[in-house]
Amino acid sequence: MLNEDLESVLKEQLAPLSRRSFLRHSLGVAGGLAMLASSWQRAYADEVIAVPSEIRYLTLLEYRVLNRIREVFLHPEVLGMPSTIDIPVMQNIDLMISHLSKPVRANVNLAGKIFEFSPGYRFSRFSSMSDDAALAYMEKWQNGYFFQRGLITSLKSVVALAYWRDQRVNPYLDYDGPVSLRWGVRKLGNAPMPTDL
Repeated sequence: MLNEDLESVLKEQLAPLSRRSFLRHSLGVAGGLAMLASSWQRAYADEVIAVPSEIRYLTLLEYRVLNRIREVFLHPEVLGMPSTIDIPVMQNIDLMISHLSKPVRANVNLAGKIFEFSPGYRFSRFSSMSDDAALAYMEKWQNGYFFQRGLITSLKSVVALAYWRDQRVNPYLDYDGPVSLRWGVRKLGNAPMPTDL
């Protein structure tokens, strides 16, 4: 009796599943998986771009992340100041990176990887996001966990410092040089640490 009931239930449930509909559904699932794999591959494939020839120390990933932050984060031309192209921000960053020790250099690379690939669940990289999405992503990290806040603050600081340290920006800041030159004050170097603690 039980076998007959089971047999009738299976016939009833499997009757709509013909060979043709099974193949159609299989093709639909395979197509969906192919589209998913394709979008995943596009998101993580390296674009056919090269690091500019004047950049010697930044890797492609670091260049991509820091350059995208430069494009989204700094807009000095709005205030009538030189743009981040006129001031060679990426070359300044490259020069700063060249002076780092190996452990610090490895941390910079790790920070770039984390920030670049964290939006992977959206099948996207940070450097391939639109301007609005990239800015929103940066703001989300700025308001995130302490680790996220520290990482994005560090990356933004590197980019901002590379712009503002350039001497061509000084006239826009009414900065006419160090007081040691302007007022003839002798440089004393670092003050010694107190010994009578």
